[in-house]
Amino acid sequence: MFVTNHVLSGVVLGRLLRGRPLTAFVVGVGSHLALDMVPHWGCDKSTSEGEELFLRYAKRDGVVGLSVMLSAAGAVDRRDRSATIAAMLGASILDADKPCLHYFGRNPFPGVVSRIHTRAQNESPDGLRNELVVGLLAAIADAFVVRSGRRHSRERTTTAG
Repeated sequence: MFVTNHVLSGVVLGRLLRGRPLTAFVVGVGSHLALDMVPHWGCDKSTSEGEELFLRYAKRDGVVGLSVMLSAAGAVDRRDRSATIAAMLGASILDADKPCLHYFGRNPFPGVVSRIHTRAQNESPDGLRNELVVGLLAAIADAFVVRSGRRHSRERTTTAG
């Protein structure tokens, strides 16, 4: 699953788990594994062409995912921010193995974590459609929860003032 989709799911989780950043982080990690079980895009990285294709998508996805993270952190209500950031980090952290392997030649996670993450993967060259659907649905959900969080925050401020 693209890291951007994991980040987008983290926004919803952070809003639902407001005030509980540790729980949001742990649930975010669990959501990563759940999303990776959905059939999603992947290519054969055993060939140089496949590795090049993967890197092309991964670089773009990484930039978009980071942009979404920064935008979401700024967009959510201040009281939801710590849980949202924690959930986004939890939802995306398992994919830190890829840039670490690429740039440093080393996976930062213990073998058991890597095995669990690998077993959860359900990649296919035909899975791009699912990636796009998951991303679109998560972005719509994010817009809804961010907007409703801001509306509730304004209502509390108005009634308190």
